[in-house]
Amino acid sequence: MELVLVLPIFLVLIFAIVEFTMLMSARARVGDVARQAARCMSISGCSDEDAEQLTRQLLGPSLARHCSVRVERGSFGGQPGNIRVDVPMSDAAPDLLWIAGFGLRDRYLSADAPMLMERDVASGGMQRL
Repeated sequence: MELVLVLPIFLVLIFAIVEFTMLMSARARVGDVARQAARCMSISGCSDEDAEQLTRQLLGPSLARHCSVRVERGSFGGQPGNIRVDVPMSDAAPDLLWIAGFGLRDRYLSADAPMLMERDVASGGMQRL
């Protein structure tokens, strides 16, 4: 009788640990990728399309499938630029807790990576700060 009462609670606890671990790992990856792409955009002066392509490539196939990348470039050296990455949580982890009312549907992992531009967009040259 105790097994019938304790097993559902134990399973929800195990599922929560697995799902939370996968989400925290994906959150760290999304943040790191956004920072790497923003740094590349800042230093090399790559185009918006190249920054978005680099972001999707670094995320990998599972996280990049439905991700959204927004590039806001500074137009001259010293002006801040930003890359924002949004990844659906359902792409990062299986939805194990939907039965307990904690679903991942319509929830996103988001990361902003502001970075000062070191190159001029028009000329591609280095700018002194």
